[in-house]
Amino acid sequence: MSRVLVTGASGFCGRYLCRALSQSGHDVVGTFHHSKPAAESGIHYLKLNITDAHQVFRLVKALRPQQIFHLAAMSIPRISWQQPTETFDMNTVGTLHLLEALRRLAPKTRMLFTSSVHVYGRTFRSGKTVEEGDLLWPESPYGVSKAVAEMACLDYHQRFGIPVIVARAINHMGAGQSPELVLSDWSRQVAQAERNPRIKVLKVGNLDVWRQFLHVDDVVKAYQVLMARGKPGKVYNVAPQRTDFLKNYARCLIRESRVPLRLEIERARLRLEDPKRMQAKAKRLRALGWKPRKTAYDALGDMVEEWRKKVKHG
Repeated sequence: MSRVLVTGASGFCGRYLCRALSQSGHDVVGTFHHSKPAAESGIHYLKLNITDAHQVFRLVKALRPQQIFHLAAMSIPRISWQQPTETFDMNTVGTLHLLEALRRLAPKTRMLFTSSVHVYGRTFRSGKTVEEGDLLWPESPYGVSKAVAEMACLDYHQRFGIPVIVARAINHMGAGQSPELVLSDWSRQVAQAERNPRIKVLKVGNLDVWRQFLHVDDVVKAYQVLMARGKPGKVYNVAPQRTDFLKNYARCLIRESRVPLRLEIERARLRLEDPKRMQAKAKRLRALGWKPRKTAYDALGDMVEEWRKKVKHG
């Protein structure tokens, strides 16, 4: 099995990916920026500032990995408006540092760049189901940073033959996700209400929107399939077939709650500027043999159970 480098290994998806790769027998090196993940068998963690070109160069020179899963990023679109420069430094400039290191040191190393369907941005407003050839029209610093990084990846493949594959992932969810993201926030609220009888409501924002969600385990499997069978220089959407009302997830949590709760729209949570429907098609990825094995509702159950434990133990 090969030596694999996972940047952003301390992130939500990165932790799941490192574990899956290690269980498959790979020699896994994961990078983190601030907090080192808890030790796990078969995974070696190294601190890395992806925005430091010298650090990136030294790491690639020392490891000479056969595969790189590039997940390191500032990944919350809403926060990117507050930190646009930092978002571009990490998501775009950091990716360029890695591409340059590969060009100079390991041009045969296979790399998966994890992008986002947020690169489609305003294209979603047409109401259509987007495919890989549709117009990129991002509407946030996050989306723009990912779109430019994608273009760099494809350019380095075209010019220098770097075997880079681009994965445009839809929203994914599961235990361990930041409460900055909507479904994790709602799950935490349910757990808090179960411990505090004064809490009678689940505070939500705009529920009348259509969204796709994947269980993080299925996203990890998609990344592994793309690394193994994806075509360098190609872009692949990572998305389920199902699109659901956000309201249905809130209702599911109300049903799962061990105490009576009602929904309360909170003005501060409303993001009426968001597209009514965000829906992508993963036809190219499915042609490689991938399909989701779990549902977003499975992930929602995992999240509630995790938050119950966290709230109970403080």
